[in-house]
Amino acid sequence: MPSDTDETTILVERSSTPAYVVYPHRFYVLFVFSFLTFNQCTIWLTFSPIARKTEIFYNVTESTVDLLLNWGNMVFIPCLPLTSILLDRPNGLRYCVIILAITGFLATLSRILPSLIVSSSNLNFTSISLPFIHAGQILNAACGPLVMAPVSQLSSIWFAPHERTRATTIAVFANYLGAAGGFIINPLVVASPEHVPRLLYIHFGLAFVACVLTLLYFPAHPPTPPSAAAELFMTIPADNENSSNSRTFFKDIWKCLTTPAFLLLSTAGGLLYGAFGAWTSLYDVLLEPENYTEQQAGWFGFASLMAAIAGGLFLGYLADMRRFQHSLKILTLISIVGCLLAIIWFELCVRSLFYDRHILSSTPFTIGLSTALAGLFSGAASPLIYEALAEIMYPLPESISASILVEWINTVGLIFLFVAPNRAKLVNFLVLVVVVVSIILVLFTRFTYKRRDEDERKRIEKEQKQIINQNVLNQPAIGIINEEEEEQQKHYGTFN
Repeated sequence: MPSDTDETTILVERSSTPAYVVYPHRFYVLFVFSFLTFNQCTIWLTFSPIARKTEIFYNVTESTVDLLLNWGNMVFIPCLPLTSILLDRPNGLRYCVIILAITGFLATLSRILPSLIVSSSNLNFTSISLPFIHAGQILNAACGPLVMAPVSQLSSIWFAPHERTRATTIAVFANYLGAAGGFIINPLVVASPEHVPRLLYIHFGLAFVACVLTLLYFPAHPPTPPSAAAELFMTIPADNENSSNSRTFFKDIWKCLTTPAFLLLSTAGGLLYGAFGAWTSLYDVLLEPENYTEQQAGWFGFASLMAAIAGGLFLGYLADMRRFQHSLKILTLISIVGCLLAIIWFELCVRSLFYDRHILSSTPFTIGLSTALAGLFSGAASPLIYEALAEIMYPLPESISASILVEWINTVGLIFLFVAPNRAKLVNFLVLVVVVVSIILVLFTRFTYKRRDEDERKRIEKEQKQIINQNVLNQPAIGIINEEEEEQQKHYGTFN
């Protein structure tokens, strides 16, 4: 007859079943999404790293090349609300990703059509090509919200709470990786003006592969939710068809903008990354008086972006550790302060708005290290801000908080792009002011962890229910065993 100790051991072992499970194909989902966001940024940055060769090949001016880049910010802003509304509908993430894949493919197809239709030596080549090129860039720009708004939602739906920050980091920085690759790969592929179509064909091939992978398999959500937050999102929209209408969307936006903590933190993030993105794009102008070439400036930009990815991955891993899961504020502040110190170092090594000579030694090592550190610390804070905003506004969908953040980023970036022409030194000073303001805003932000606390509460509650249910199921079986043993004992006792 089993002892009481044995019986207890059996029950404990059976109750160890996790309340929530994750599935291996979450990594495939993250890979496909990251591949798409990598492509989107690479396509957006097609012509700027090869601006002079583009001007010769298409016989256009520098302003035309700048417009091809600026479509990204201009189209992004009006398209973002539509993306947010779609994300909040049942299976919205899947629909957004499919639209992203197909639109990205059509964008690259539009850009190669002129080379298929007419020879570059034709007198009408420029007039025929430009409408297709602009159409491709506009279509790709419309994909911007589709790669930036869903990052927090994807990580919440597919990944466990202790994996979410890292998943968000990878989804965010795949876009950075596309920009970093564009700075280096584009000039290597386009060695002369007539090689421009080669780059367009490469982008077409990448977009085709990504589109096929998406259409072959990209489920709306896992079979079962990996957390309480995912469970809430996966069940509520299906039960309430009106939960995703535009009225609810604008009501949620208003709730975000009237929440002081959210308003402070999203403003800080928008200012920081909008200004920082414009500032890094001006490296070649800022460094020209110091006799650095465009190629060197491109390498500095590449190093900064790669450092940002490394910083984001490291701090994302740190923030997912149980010890630091409620330390987003201090980690964010450390990162932004580090970014500020690196920018100050850079600005002391170049001519500024207030002095015509650099104060500190300006060498490739000091410039490269200061820009890399600025990228490292700014990148480290980025996924933390995404996750903190989702925590503050829970149980609102993560897409709402992410959408408002990226809207601020693109609005600030667009303002800086209008200020930038012939005012590089002013932008160099303004980015310093913006980082200081961002630090102050984060200091006054009250960080809360509603989503993580609710996930933990629901997990414990669910596991306790499993134990109770298992006890109920096991009780009759134990009783039957005890009765059988008693009968055997009586039988053997009688026989003896």
